[in-house]
Amino acid sequence: MKKTAFWTLLMAVVLCLSCGAKAVDLKTYYAKADGKNGAGLKTALYQTIHNHENIGYDGLLSAYHESDCRADGKLRDWYSNVTNFVIGGSAENHAYKKEGDGYNREHTVPQSWFGSGEMKSDLVQVIPTDGYVNNRRSNYPMGENNGEVYSSANSYSKVGACKVSGYSGTCFEPNDEIKGDIARIYFYVLACYENLHPNWTSGYASNVFDGKTYPGLKDWSLKMFLRWAKEDPVDDVERARNEVVYAKQKNRNPFVDYPSLCEFVWGDSISYAFDVSLGHGQQQGGDDVDPDVNPDDPDVNPDDPDDDPDDNPDDDNPVVNPDAKGGTIDFARVTWTSTTHPTYGNGYTTTVNGLTISYYTYQSQNAVVERDGEVRLYKGAVMVIEGAEVTGVVFHASDSKLATLQIDGQSYEWVDQSTVTWEGSMNPFVVTALGGQSRIASLDVTVKEGETVVDALPVNISGTEEISVFDTQGRFLGHHYPLRRGTYVLRRGSKTQKILVK
Repeated sequence: MKKTAFWTLLMAVVLCLSCGAKAVDLKTYYAKADGKNGAGLKTALYQTIHNHENIGYDGLLSAYHESDCRADGKLRDWYSNVTNFVIGGSAENHAYKKEGDGYNREHTVPQSWFGSGEMKSDLVQVIPTDGYVNNRRSNYPMGENNGEVYSSANSYSKVGACKVSGYSGTCFEPNDEIKGDIARIYFYVLACYENLHPNWTSGYASNVFDGKTYPGLKDWSLKMFLRWAKEDPVDDVERARNEVVYAKQKNRNPFVDYPSLCEFVWGDSISYAFDVSLGHGQQQGGDDVDPDVNPDDPDVNPDDPDDDPDDNPDDDNPVVNPDAKGGTIDFARVTWTSTTHPTYGNGYTTTVNGLTISYYTYQSQNAVVERDGEVRLYKGAVMVIEGAEVTGVVFHASDSKLATLQIDGQSYEWVDQSTVTWEGSMNPFVVTALGGQSRIASLDVTVKEGETVVDALPVNISGTEEISVFDTQGRFLGHHYPLRRGTYVLRRGSKTQKILVK
């Protein structure tokens, strides 16, 4: 979820510089994780991050000067958004009767669950919070509730009966702004303390941890944390804190370094080998627009087709073809060319209606076969649709040999031995065959509508409001027409147009 202005105050860049950490080659640091998945990947992460320096319980208070310092110099309070504590000041470990009296050290995995040891002073999982709110959290599991037992100021943190399917006991709900952060802390704990967490089976811990090395969490909790990680993705604040952790205790949270890593351990990519050379959701260069992607750059000649051919603001975004449209894709009418994907392996690709359709063999799994106007997806094979935000797909079978399909972590069965229907929003659209083989003759594809596509400038948007220009990732570029080639979104008042500058 989007961070509010409160969190934008946090000095992410300053934190990185102040911690004095040197750049880390992640491919080398996580070499043991390369090519692994599922339980094996979790163990490889344990071998990588478990042996770290113990900064001590008192060392946490010192570390907060760098790990949890807002831009105004005050403490980043994880459980309250109304406090203004001076780090190391009189509020540190101060007695409390209400919210705002003082702050203390909060174990996101409660200490009563795991006892003593180095985990008590692990900077990743011990965070600074308002003492009173932390006290109301008690040692309840993380969850989602209505705040009927307690709500902090602005309902920033809440205590109540858990609404997540699978657990109905009392739980503590952190704010949406930090739910992803909390989820990635729990993933870190599962990996870093793989030797310990199978023993956490008493009290509330038994409602969260499953007493096993893998997966490690009860199903309800694991699904919730995976969802939280998606809904609240990694931001610069988390990245900066991770660098402070590395400088202080010489290990890292891999789920911050590789935001989609949790999916390869527990989620919808569990069947695929993790490749440390790929970004897996890493943000390149923060939220700021690259200064070289400036639509007002006087050095760019819009009439020169060869000027800056590689400087396209869409290079790091999902592929968007302004000519893409929905319709029926009949595999008997297409021509395939060979291709290779860094994760999915070898395959074939074609272009229809401005959409790129590809199918791949996953590593050593059975081959994907195109024969007699049909595509046969065997177990582990993947089909990808790129070029637009896909909002619906109907698969039409060519005969009765059918297998379950997986889309965005959900399983889909064939209906009446003829069709599978999916609706949602995805770019790129990815479907995986879970077993056997599915023989597909055609697809009915729908794509996101509502934006007008034009070929070139000038753009005809009526109205008197000032025009605003964004790239396709939603980053604001200015109030002038773009000059570089690429795809842009122009807004004036309530009207929106997508343009392609050729």
